[in-house]
Amino acid sequence: MSARSHKGFSSSHVIPPNATFLDFPRSDGDPSNWPTNNTPHIDSEGHVNYMRQAALDESLSIKWRVEVAAALASKLNMAQGSYVLQGWPAGYQMFDHNKGPKDSPRHDAYLIGSTYAKRFRSVPEFIPHALWLLTDPTLDRSNCNCKYCNKKPQREITASMGLLTKRGGSAPSGANTPTRTIQPPRLKRQPQPPKERPSRDQEKSSRDKERFRPYVGVRRMPKPIRPPAPKQSMLRERNSDLSCAYGPEVKVRRWFRDGELLWCALNTPIDGPSGPGGDDSIFFWPGLVEETRMKPTPVLKDTDMDTLDGPSNGHPTSHADSSNGDEEVPWIIRHDLSYKMKLLGISQSVYISDQLVLPYQSVAPSDELIQAIHAVSYEDLDPDPARTVTFNPYSTSSEVTFAKAAAPYGIALQIGANISGYWTPTDDWEFKFSIEYPNFGPPQSVSTFQSLDSVMNSSMAHNANLASTMATPSGSGSHTPSISAPLPPLAAAQTIVQTRYQGLWWGAERIWTDELIRLKFSRGQIAPEGNDLINAPAGPSRKAQEYARSMGGQVGGAEGRGVFMRLEGLFVADPPSGRGSKVCHAVGTLYELVDEDWEEELDGREMVNDKGKGKAIENGDEHMDGSFGVPTGLSFMSGPSPLKPPPLANPDPTVSVEGTTTDVLSHSNIAGASASASTAAQRDANSVLSHPVLNTFPLPKAPDGFKFRPILKPGHEIVVDLTWIAGRYYPGLLEHRLLDRHVERALAAGGTQLWALEGLTAGCYNAMDPTKWKPTRSAMVREASHDARVGLEEHWKNKEKERQEAKLLEGSFLPPLPPSELKTGEGGSGLGESSGAAAPGSNGIGQGSVNGKEERMELRVTEDGMLEAMAVD
Repeated sequence: MSARSHKGFSSSHVIPPNATFLDFPRSDGDPSNWPTNNTPHIDSEGHVNYMRQAALDESLSIKWRVEVAAALASKLNMAQGSYVLQGWPAGYQMFDHNKGPKDSPRHDAYLIGSTYAKRFRSVPEFIPHALWLLTDPTLDRSNCNCKYCNKKPQREITASMGLLTKRGGSAPSGANTPTRTIQPPRLKRQPQPPKERPSRDQEKSSRDKERFRPYVGVRRMPKPIRPPAPKQSMLRERNSDLSCAYGPEVKVRRWFRDGELLWCALNTPIDGPSGPGGDDSIFFWPGLVEETRMKPTPVLKDTDMDTLDGPSNGHPTSHADSSNGDEEVPWIIRHDLSYKMKLLGISQSVYISDQLVLPYQSVAPSDELIQAIHAVSYEDLDPDPARTVTFNPYSTSSEVTFAKAAAPYGIALQIGANISGYWTPTDDWEFKFSIEYPNFGPPQSVSTFQSLDSVMNSSMAHNANLASTMATPSGSGSHTPSISAPLPPLAAAQTIVQTRYQGLWWGAERIWTDELIRLKFSRGQIAPEGNDLINAPAGPSRKAQEYARSMGGQVGGAEGRGVFMRLEGLFVADPPSGRGSKVCHAVGTLYELVDEDWEEELDGREMVNDKGKGKAIENGDEHMDGSFGVPTGLSFMSGPSPLKPPPLANPDPTVSVEGTTTDVLSHSNIAGASASASTAAQRDANSVLSHPVLNTFPLPKAPDGFKFRPILKPGHEIVVDLTWIAGRYYPGLLEHRLLDRHVERALAAGGTQLWALEGLTAGCYNAMDPTKWKPTRSAMVREASHDARVGLEEHWKNKEKERQEAKLLEGSFLPPLPPSELKTGEGGSGLGESSGAAAPGSNGIGQGSVNGKEERMELRVTEDGMLEAMAVD
């Protein structure tokens, strides 16, 4: 070790005994970034200003090596012990900056060499960068959390990573640092007893299961931080869309939004090969909403509103003549809503009444129509882009035929299908909320402000410990491994800053927070017997039961219908397993459909029957063991489900242990579910600031004969993967006159696809399933259009190539004739003197004149059955 000591740097730092050395497997260092003023030079004032290389064994370097290694070991959950950096990352060097009077200069330590940072001035500055070098084999700078890579203040980074140290400059303690479960790289560790390792196939299977399990969980609502004044603004477009759809004073409701994909009804259907009105006719054309327009139209009072051209949901308004109070004007004002639609596959944009458009999920092209398009020959198809883009399905010309419409309509269908496969959250904002944790022992010295990741992962570890101690049914084969690391002491209340989103592009639809959406679940899959946090499904009303008895039949309750969620938040989080890419979650309250005259106090649904012994326990009563909670053997999702894969068990994290339902969602092989939650305070779910400003809208109208009933107990919300979202809910959609034909067929065939749009069946029967992410709607449309045209042009070219090859093969040979039809002899008909070959209809012999010389030709059959002309002397 260097014997040189400098004022400002303690010489007491030494390498601890029995230390484990950590080495950097990769680096972003470059020696060309080192300073060049390494020689002391005294200026005219007797001052120096130079950079001295500090040896690796100097006290200054040892201090950094020990403190950085201790923090890395803590963050990586390594075994207890003393850790020291083996050396600096390749291309790095510690420098002692000497500046000031030559006899007593000021000393500043700098670690220099990084490509992305000019210099690291302190240990806390370098720790997140060192962690990135250890854990990111790709060296993707966007994954680094240091101040130079993510452009955040050092104080915020230090607080979020739990790196605040005492003024004495001691190394970060693992006991005061929230742990984070990260797969550590191959580092030198203390010897540990060998463990039996699973096979590679088992490890891969386990990782795939953890990665592809969509997440669902119920938790206590986080308490928001109420600012003195709103600092986040509600997006104008969101406010307009929600107000026009759900506002209590709105008379003309606008259900569709700019950019959404809809079906546009044609004024005159394009008849298919089977004739007018056939199933192979084109009744709708897909298009995107470009803008909306409200047009006031004066209408005479005596005019029948139903006889006016074009349907409208416009609301007539009467206006009195201001010049004469005794008389009124003879007209009323009708407000007509229309949409400017950009038709897909062509260059046409048209204004269409709001009564002539339908949601994309409500209509699907029939099999007969698709087959008719494939049956059009390539010549008639004419997929030339110069022709297809100019096609106008709304033209009144007689030239609009099915054959000419086939190519542009096929392109439009493919573009629409591609667009429905994209998704992205939009319009982010900062959501602040507080989490209360139980105090274990005396208060610890920790930061009052931590990152969302640190708090979530700390709670996740503790919740997993609880889950591991809960008994599972015998023979279930399920076991949750315990996590040895205890929950780090946390402050009584933590303020969390979370990035949330105001909206979502979900396939063909534009979804906003604060509106009611459909989920893929059926009500019978969600706590079919009820539990502490979720009500049991409602049964049929008394009138429905009486009617069913009078008809000699049975009637079901809410368990066979769909589930709705009032979307109150969208956020991105780490996967529960801690591995893989981030996932997007939706949070909100759940609703079910109950009979309109259903009354909760009269609902006699049983919660536990105790195997037929004793009195049945109704929902809300005490259990046989005198406790309240989830009955034994119940699971959140039990019984067969059309949804795959099954949902994850709930380890989530962002709330306290008492405020979280542990293992509410269980795997199909786990029959039990447990919950630990204190009684929640009665408060409205919408009082939570899960949106930029307190602006809520009433629930939409339920389907006829039903009403909405909350499923979750007050004060709780559900967190689900976006995978479980089926789509938007459109009140009264099945009563739309354009769907009469489809509703009649669904009633006759017993279909479930249409009923799912109003929640009468599970949402999985009619759901959006987007899988591709694009940052903007325009990027989605652009890529969808390009891919559709390229794919179909290639398909049509291959089809034409096959047709040409078949035609060429067919014209290469004369058709063979069987020998019995060939006769020999003289004379014949069908050939003139100028012909030297047999003509069709002859007896197989011909005569001709070649160079003035009469010659006889004879057709003979070869061994392979083909005809051959031969001259006969």
